[in-house]
Amino acid sequence: MPTPSIFSFQNGGPVDPRSILSSIGEVVYGWDVQSDALTWGPNAREVLGPLPDRALARGLAFAGLVEPGSGPSRYDAIFGSSEHDDGDGVIYRTRYAIDLAGRKMWAEDTGRWFAGSDGRPARARGVLRLERSAKPEELERLGNELCDRPALLERIDSALKEHLPAERPVVVLVAAIDELARLNDDFGHEATDEIISTVHERLRAVTRRRDHLVRYAGNSFAILLVGCPQDQIESAAQRFIKIVAQSAIETARGIALVRLRVGAASAPELGNHAGSLLGAAEGALASARAGSVDTAVTAKPRPRRETAGDPVGFDVQALAALNERRVHLALQPIVRTVSREPAFHEALLRVGQGQSGLYFASAELIPMLERRGLVRLFDHRVLELAMEMMDEDPDLVLSVNVSPRSLADPEWLDAFIACTDAGASKASRLIVEVTETATIENPARMAKLLGRIKRQGARIAIDDFGAGHTSLRHLRAFPIDILKIDGAFTQNLRRSTDDRFYVRTLVDLAGHLGVETVAEWVDDEMQAAMLRDWGVTYLQGHLVGRAELQAPSQPALRKRAAG
Repeated sequence: MPTPSIFSFQNGGPVDPRSILSSIGEVVYGWDVQSDALTWGPNAREVLGPLPDRALARGLAFAGLVEPGSGPSRYDAIFGSSEHDDGDGVIYRTRYAIDLAGRKMWAEDTGRWFAGSDGRPARARGVLRLERSAKPEELERLGNELCDRPALLERIDSALKEHLPAERPVVVLVAAIDELARLNDDFGHEATDEIISTVHERLRAVTRRRDHLVRYAGNSFAILLVGCPQDQIESAAQRFIKIVAQSAIETARGIALVRLRVGAASAPELGNHAGSLLGAAEGALASARAGSVDTAVTAKPRPRRETAGDPVGFDVQALAALNERRVHLALQPIVRTVSREPAFHEALLRVGQGQSGLYFASAELIPMLERRGLVRLFDHRVLELAMEMMDEDPDLVLSVNVSPRSLADPEWLDAFIACTDAGASKASRLIVEVTETATIENPARMAKLLGRIKRQGARIAIDDFGAGHTSLRHLRAFPIDILKIDGAFTQNLRRSTDDRFYVRTLVDLAGHLGVETVAEWVDDEMQAAMLRDWGVTYLQGHLVGRAELQAPSQPALRKRAAG
């Protein structure tokens, strides 16, 4: 039985999510890593204060607000990950001190990144939570040889200008302590600081006089090697790897075994631009961590991708995928919280890349389709495939995601009405998901559109709910059946009392509105137990089932997936 509500109600109803988010110092964000575009929940100014527009709009500019040495920035936490994205995203978590226009605060930054077609991070979604003020004495203890990313780039640029004209190569090594998040969990922040300081001292002990060691981004170290030819990069890197691994590090909380992972980039082979060189070394470091290799990974010049950044080429590929029937669905189960029985499946878009057998990554595909005005064509196809699947399996219940651009297109609504008129029984087994952000531009018009969909017999779900975009008044106006609680909040329940408070509030709000709830990104039993006790209706995530691709020729597979 759900536990009784512990939250106060105002004027007969719960307070709006936005006011609660701001009161606990949390704000949701999305980051298009490839374009560096950063978007925030509507309470960003309330939580973060009067920051420069660029810091709020650009991911790397925001990372520049991180106090040097206080912890890995979001950029470093994501690109320093040793995990691969299999389609469901990879969790990241970091903690750092941040300068908010002179107000220095400790912040916890957690979320999930999703890979592009090249396997590297393409998009991230997370939540930033301000903890407390950062005391001056805390920041003073961070060390003397620390610098932020812009200062590091200046040092690299100076080295390139000084040594390349004299035909002396310059190598940038970027080294990081492996599995720092695990060390943090096992030993705590203070012990982790001891580990980082000891690693710094060991690296400094074997740095040659003509080279430069710089600590930046908390647990990351950059080493500039002057006059180091290509065939000596590995031996130079081994000097640093071995000195760190030579013995365990003793801390106040116990003894830690530490490994160093290293990425390298060399000039002039990779050009003479500091930003490109550092980025290449960081990319090589990500490869070293992903492969758990004890040697340095050296960046290689990349061949030019013919279609990269070419919107015309992308349009041709996208339309060819539609014409050649290379658009498929992957189904992810959504289960009842108490019984764990499948209740329905979410249909997720997958697009094949011709004879390669590979698939476009949705992390970069969906935003590109929206920017190019092609998303409605794919939403049409997803609807057709969903109806075909339900034809073949009379027990299958599906939810489909619909872009705000498709909802605004009369042709999509006409197609939806035609499909559901032709199969009224299937409409009752269809759930249409729209994001919370889609409801804010014109709430009255959105309520009318959702009403037409609901009258056809389908149910309505609000996806990624909890960022605070939608007021309680607007929620009451929408014909909602299901609220899907944003995974950025549910994934951190084990660690954050604030997120536990907030998720319980969202569940209470759903109960007040008389609608069901889905908790996204559920990965472990502790999360599931909490959500069950709070009365969440359904669970979705790795714990209860991953998305599985459904080929058109496999109705039996879909039957099994339907439970």
